[in-house]
Amino acid sequence: MSIQNTNKEALFGDVNAAVATPMRRDLSVDFDRTASHCDWLLRNGCDGLGVLGTTSEANSLGISERISIMEGLVERGISAERLLPGVGTTALTDTIALASKARDLGCRRVLALPPFFYKNPSLSLRAG
Repeated sequence: MSIQNTNKEALFGDVNAAVATPMRRDLSVDFDRTASHCDWLLRNGCDGLGVLGTTSEANSLGISERISIMEGLVERGISAERLLPGVGTTALTDTIALASKARDLGCRRVLALPPFFYKNPSLSLRAG
């Protein structure tokens, strides 16, 4: 029995990995480690890379940091065509700015959430 791959003509083929963003001790993004990890994933069978998406650290990063990550990966030789950057935010204008930047860099697709908000966040900041 042979399993025939029918997805080779699909935009991102078969394997798309959710990529965690390595951070330094000072909580800044480690661009070199991020690019190195992305390169390793691509050399080992991944067709596309979901950055700033389902690993959820992007919600803790500012818009300028997220743009810097996309730019930094491309500057370090990661093909924008292989990136699926997460662009969803709670602010529509920020989402549009991220999606526009991804397009300008050459990304063929993005991961986008509809506008959202956090319902009933805990307010446990009490003076001790």
